[in-house]
Amino acid sequence: MLLRKRWDTLPPYLQTGNQVVGKHWVQCAFTMGPSYCSFGCTHCYLPKNANRVPMLSLDDMKQQIRVNRERIGEGGGIQITGGDVVEAYWRAGKKDDLTELIRYTVSLGLVPMLITHGQTLLDNPEYFIELVELGGLRKISCHIDITQAGRPGYSIRELNRESQLNPVRNRLVDLVMEVRRKTGYLVTAAQTVTVTSKNISSMGEILQWLIARPQNMEVTRTISFQTEAQVGRTLNQVNGISPEQVWSEIENTMGHSLPRDHLLFGHPDCSSTATIIARSSDGKVLPLCGEEPGIRQFWHQLLTTFSGIGARREGVFQRFLIKLWLILRRPSILIHGIQFIASLRRYNGLDVGMIRSLIRGDAKGFNIVMHNFMSEKQALNDSGCQTVKDRLNACSFRGAIEINGRWEEVPMCKVNALVRPLIYQEKVLDKNRATVIKFKS
Repeated sequence: MLLRKRWDTLPPYLQTGNQVVGKHWVQCAFTMGPSYCSFGCTHCYLPKNANRVPMLSLDDMKQQIRVNRERIGEGGGIQITGGDVVEAYWRAGKKDDLTELIRYTVSLGLVPMLITHGQTLLDNPEYFIELVELGGLRKISCHIDITQAGRPGYSIRELNRESQLNPVRNRLVDLVMEVRRKTGYLVTAAQTVTVTSKNISSMGEILQWLIARPQNMEVTRTISFQTEAQVGRTLNQVNGISPEQVWSEIENTMGHSLPRDHLLFGHPDCSSTATIIARSSDGKVLPLCGEEPGIRQFWHQLLTTFSGIGARREGVFQRFLIKLWLILRRPSILIHGIQFIASLRRYNGLDVGMIRSLIRGDAKGFNIVMHNFMSEKQALNDSGCQTVKDRLNACSFRGAIEINGRWEEVPMCKVNALVRPLIYQEKVLDKNRATVIKFKS
């Protein structure tokens, strides 16, 4: 069983009650897709020669999907990424190839998430509909922040506050809602943000935007803040922003102390999460996480009781029956649930009004994530630092890449620091010569 195998690879100190890896999922996979992107962002993880790298064939991309499927199992999540894959396929006149790639991924029982800056979909909404209706796409992730250079109408020279990009965020939400109406499918859009010295003072404006409208939270189920990392084309940062600074800004905006170890996705130095309910009418925030035993024990019991549910592709009714059967096997989850609600009322502000707001749809839930990516120097120090080694081994964001004739699961931090530059250099130097690290059709 893939989950059990993954769990056994974790060092004992990471085999905790709040560990998601090996309980709920094996890992989030990713592709090494087309590297092209027209943006020139100050914190891009791609090498400078990315736009000169030839596109992989559709067969090569499908092979990556198949190998990842073997490693993460049915129902696993996989990010279709590279540079900006949507823009790359669109500009190359191969938009149907991306539709087919999404369709193929879904046919293998995986859940694809399309990674993009979003501009191509905003400019061509009919293509978004095609990806949903013909490809089966249900999830996208859009990167929107003031470190981006190239978004029409938003010159990076004129951007100094994140709120200046709220019109773009509103357009994205409105587009997803329109796609839902036209297709009848539940499409969601995560958002990612790179946090630097330029925008840390205004990153709270993004969270304020999120809870300002119910539809913002309805569409944006996850908002991910990512610390800057010295890798790729990232400009040298003299005073880099730390995870502690980012999390402090999140807590200040939410008005609550939020534990950074609510749920573990691999190593605690790599990511922190908070599960939130918020009400748009008055901005009231209700964390569903906390230090109190009643809250922590409920989440631990939830992961234990429903291990692997959601990592497979059961139908709604089948999943309900499975959960009901698991509850009957472990009825203690009900007691933990009651204690959880009592703790939320006592410590976090749950009241009847918030319950009514949830029923009316004025209040919604979402996840805040902070990712702490490694610099090139850190990622290449896996033999000299045990913490780095543990972070890479426990990484929850790993993709299957063929290295020297053998497929390996490589953490994204390692890909950005070592693997991607080698692949791109070889492909640019000689498009016809076989590479040391290559994808075979």
